[in-house]
Amino acid sequence: MPAEVLREPPAERNPGDDPSWVAAPVLEMSRNWGPIDAMVGGTDYLRRNAEFFIPQNPKEDDGAYRRRVAHAVVSPFTIRLAEQAVGLILRKAITLEGEDGKDLDPFWEEVFCKDVDGQGTDLEEYARKLAFSALLWGHSATLVDFPATEPAANLQVERELGLRPYFIEVNARQILGWRRAQDNPLSPLGQVRIDEWVNAPLGEFGDQTIRQIRVLENDRYRVYRRGQLAEQTSDWYVCEEGPNAVGEIPLAVTYSAKVSELISKPPLLPIANINILHTVRQCDLNHALTVAALPILVLQGFDDQDNEIGLSANSAILLPPEGSASYVEPVGQGSFDAQSAFIQELEAQMSNLGISTIFNQLNQAETAESKKLSRTDSDSLLAVLSKNLEASLQQAFELAAKFNGLEPPKVSIDRDLDLQQLDGAQVGQYLQLWQNGAITHET
Repeated sequence: MPAEVLREPPAERNPGDDPSWVAAPVLEMSRNWGPIDAMVGGTDYLRRNAEFFIPQNPKEDDGAYRRRVAHAVVSPFTIRLAEQAVGLILRKAITLEGEDGKDLDPFWEEVFCKDVDGQGTDLEEYARKLAFSALLWGHSATLVDFPATEPAANLQVERELGLRPYFIEVNARQILGWRRAQDNPLSPLGQVRIDEWVNAPLGEFGDQTIRQIRVLENDRYRVYRRGQLAEQTSDWYVCEEGPNAVGEIPLAVTYSAKVSELISKPPLLPIANINILHTVRQCDLNHALTVAALPILVLQGFDDQDNEIGLSANSAILLPPEGSASYVEPVGQGSFDAQSAFIQELEAQMSNLGISTIFNQLNQAETAESKKLSRTDSDSLLAVLSKNLEASLQQAFELAAKFNGLEPPKVSIDRDLDLQQLDGAQVGQYLQLWQNGAITHET
């Protein structure tokens, strides 16, 4: 599968000194990222990397293969499922409260939550992006950073200068490797390497995209970039470094399917694989329908040296020697019906594997117990992601509070994930209970 982040250093360099070296756990996780990348990249990504997803048939020439690939269109089942799941988790606003009954500093709600990343993204939208990435790739992270300037004299001066912490979303593919502070499974992380691409000015009007590796440690940070400096033995050099003001790696991780620390597995991988198969089958059916929908004119008694069959209404097959003419059309539609039925079966499989409350409601009546059982897996996935998102945002706010010396807020995400529709009988029962005074109007 194509994976741009997985780059191996040249053999002449010591890989132990290369900040871009990809750790073995990341390489192992990347085996599961290809189908997810294809679903996120959509139709254009799949067509550009068709050799990984749509096999070329034996003796199929390149031109015919490219025409068949041109019919491939990715149906957004996986992406829509992830979007709807995240929307269900965050359909109610994230609440911030003061710790232990204390008043919440107005900075958090009036300033920080309106622009958490320095690019105008509010807390709700940032949380959606964070949860969406975690749900697709298995985990994502928030890097809490602070402008690299001289420290202000006090908090008031800091706010007057507009200096404040901000969040940076880090997806799973950006984390190249990590180390623990000690050779002990209970010790915290001592180093994390993050792959980044940044824009830098070029000349008076232009810009350029530069790859850099950010190395975070408990007491310092370094930023490596490629360069050709005479005093450097490697083509990576430290372009920026400084102390870590918070005394720990300022990274808060959100998991949807955690395996171990910074290791996860995409929970929607089975659906993505079926989505790819659905795309391939639909591609073949579209190509077959394109060919079969055009009747071919057969001319006998004409000798043409060009044996290539042109598939269009203006093309003909020339067969010597007796003269006659006729149109050839497909006789049976059984193969098309079988392909269509298989595609519908794949769509049903994706629906059944998806979160039951997001896909089509059953038309027939269901018992309360069957509804409860059908929701067990989906609620489990949503609940796990919701809890991890809340915990990671709490950690991120605590890290941000260390940067600016404030008390962190308490972050809460509502986990009432029940969106069952009331049927007529239930509405009548609740109405009767309210009329009898057994329940209040608010309840």
